[in-house]
Amino acid sequence: MYHVYAMKVLVVDDSPQIVTLIKEILKRKGILHVDGAYDGKEALKKINSEEYDFCVFDYELPGVDGLTLARKAGDKFGKDKVVIISAYEDFEHNNFKVLHKPFRSQDLLDSLE
Repeated sequence: MYHVYAMKVLVVDDSPQIVTLIKEILKRKGILHVDGAYDGKEALKKINSEEYDFCVFDYELPGVDGLTLARKAGDKFGKDKVVIISAYEDFEHNNFKVLHKPFRSQDLLDSLE
């Protein structure tokens, strides 16, 4: 497990409010280095050019969908370093952690471990 303060996290959602909310949740936990993106193409550039300890992707994104991003990030950083957030109650995935909207702050923080 990484020291929480040194973690670098990527958060991707097409809603700026969700990205801001997740950043605030992580900041309260002491994770200060959080990059945000609002569409799949922007996120893909970040995945290809940066190193992240953890990634959070919305399932539905413009440009490149969250599942495609999860696969790319999972291959590069490890599948256990990726969580997908989804509004679809029945969405589950065998390779990635899934949080359903609305999710509790603690559920997000627990997914980091």
